[in-house]
Amino acid sequence: MAIKGRKTAMSAEDNKIGGLNVYHDEKGRPVYLNRMNHVGYVLTDKTKPFRTYSSRFFIGGIAAIFAYMFELPLIMCIFLGIAAYALMEFKFRKFLQTLPQIPNFKPVNHMGTIQSEANLDAKKIVIKIFLFIALSVLLIINAYQQGYEGVILYLNWAIAVAAAIMCIIEIRAFLFKKNNVG
Repeated sequence: MAIKGRKTAMSAEDNKIGGLNVYHDEKGRPVYLNRMNHVGYVLTDKTKPFRTYSSRFFIGGIAAIFAYMFELPLIMCIFLGIAAYALMEFKFRKFLQTLPQIPNFKPVNHMGTIQSEANLDAKKIVIKIFLFIALSVLLIINAYQQGYEGVILYLNWAIAVAAAIMCIIEIRAFLFKKNNVG
């Protein structure tokens, strides 16, 4: 007798995905809206791959930075970053084709990044705040201790600023969570 796999209900945390172009339909399901063709893609049980693909810009940037760490010419590093982004974009578009579609989706319920982050446990948010602060400070300290110049110095500063922005987002999420609990 074969054992059939059971369908598991989508956890509340998976359903709380948010960000740019992510909305919730009338059934409460997360829907990615492709603004170019006005098609909504239902993300019911595919939120984890979606989160990975939604980081495609970041992955392209990291690829360029890693390439630069191997002392490749700057133009080649930029090309590798663009290639990594293009690959992720291609895979993202293929991924969207596997999702249920809602033609002419009209966005109504939007959950922004702050609201999405506020759904995490308060302890996780606080830990992320401290880690982003530490990352930002340590990147700057390391850059000057190592005597970085030029592009590497600017990259360190750019990543430190990005970490500081993420810290601010986490602080806002924490405050949002605290203000909306009671």
